[in-house]
Amino acid sequence: MRRLLLLLIPFALIGCASHPSPQQTMVDDRYLVYKDTYKYYKEAEERYLNLLFNIERMPEEEELWIMKREQMQELMQLRELMLQARTELDNAMQEWERHLQELQAETKKADLKLNNPNFTGRDGQRTSPGQLLPGEVKSKKKF
Repeated sequence: MRRLLLLLIPFALIGCASHPSPQQTMVDDRYLVYKDTYKYYKEAEERYLNLLFNIERMPEEEELWIMKREQMQELMQLRELMLQARTELDNAMQEWERHLQELQAETKKADLKLNNPNFTGRDGQRTSPGQLLPGEVKSKKKF
């Protein structure tokens, strides 16, 4: 039992660390809606083109003209839905980008707090008075 628990701990830690943010989940959901709407639009467009081909072959069929009007209305509705889904996807992506920028700003702020608050500038990065920072060379005194 203990061995099983030890084997599952790394997978649990990876799972916890890889949970997507709500903003990322929103982008994924909006993308799927847009993708499905686009697919339905393309199918309706294909049916409409087939209907136009049939009307060209048999222009006297009144039923085809009625179907054309109905198909055109469906196509317009699907187009509006597709454009709305694309707008929602774009908005969700912008929200996700803002979230990522906030996380970067928080990370940067946390990095700055690691510096010694008693000193400013480059001296604040030292953890002890004699510590050399990268790029500094201790000068040798000649007697």
